[in-house]
Amino acid sequence: MKGRLALKLAFFVAVVASPIASSPQGSRPRGGVVSLPTERTETIPSPDGAWALIAGPISERTIILENLSDHKQTLVKEYERSVQVGWSPDSRAFFVNDAYVSNLEDAFVYWIDSKKPLLLNDAIRGRDKEADMFPADHAYFQVGRWLSAHEVLVEYCGHGGENPAQQFDFVYAVSFAGPDESKVRIHRVSRTVRPLNLSAPDCKF
Repeated sequence: MKGRLALKLAFFVAVVASPIASSPQGSRPRGGVVSLPTERTETIPSPDGAWALIAGPISERTIILENLSDHKQTLVKEYERSVQVGWSPDSRAFFVNDAYVSNLEDAFVYWIDSKKPLLLNDAIRGRDKEADMFPADHAYFQVGRWLSAHEVLVEYCGHGGENPAQQFDFVYAVSFAGPDESKVRIHRVSRTVRPLNLSAPDCKF
């Protein structure tokens, strides 16, 4: 009896002493890719905890950057359909994949200290002539993940309706030092081109 009582008491003390992590409604863990919108406002903190992306619900479809030290907010983007966002490891930048219509998607990188984003579509097409000339009425640019604080893995995929119709999938490592497109470097990691199969997905990411 005494042993059973002592065990219950020990369990009670352990539970009371253990810290319980709490997070505001709609907050997200740091890191990873977040798909938006959702039914509620989402808070997506930077890895260092100094910044947050505030994403409005379905009825608003906005992304706001907030400095968590002084709570100053800046509107980053209003969007039409759906987006994905993800912070860089050093908390200085974040990407936005914007699927603004059903057959097109743009990929951007934003910096916390610049109002000018880098449009990865233009950076890739301007450096890969095959990708630029590929006929596509369904074209999707999307960042899959950060490779480092200054490099992302990007997929350009889709299909064209011209005869012969083809599906394509190009994957790149894209490095940069900021929003200046002239300093962008790309390395094509893989290339897949095949006859169009509408039952097969265009993209891997």
